[in-house]
Amino acid sequence: MQLSKGSFYKAFGDKKSVFLRALEFYTDDGVRNVQEVLRSDPSPKAAIRNALVRYADLSSGKKGVRGCFGVLTAAEMLPGDPDIAEVIKRLFSRLQALFAATIAKGQAAGEIANRSDPEVIAHFIVSHAQGMRVLGKVGSRRDEMLKDADLLMEMLF
Repeated sequence: MQLSKGSFYKAFGDKKSVFLRALEFYTDDGVRNVQEVLRSDPSPKAAIRNALVRYADLSSGKKGVRGCFGVLTAAEMLPGDPDIAEVIKRLFSRLQALFAATIAKGQAAGEIANRSDPEVIAHFIVSHAQGMRVLGKVGSRRDEMLKDADLLMEMLF
């Protein structure tokens, strides 16, 4: 299959459309991966910790220095581009919804205390997880991130 500039833009439109499609693909994949981790353990508390461990893995070493396409795009392109802002807002909203559902499940089962709103806790977790992605760019180590994740779990639950 030969791909020429004309056929490429005929399929995707302009450069911005290509970029948005790539960003949407990346964010959809990321949400799907977090969803799988959160569903992989019957214990909501353990599932949340597993998700934080996954973020530590993605945010350390070579992967961490390379960074997260979503976070890097947000830092570079926002607030100037409303289309990109929408993709990034949708990413964080979807992640927050996944964590909130897991927290609510844990609260209903009595595994997680009902002292805070699941949405508020989820927002805090997503903020922390995305911060891990930024810290990875400057070479934060996995063991440091895991200590942070353990402290977060201790504080919240």
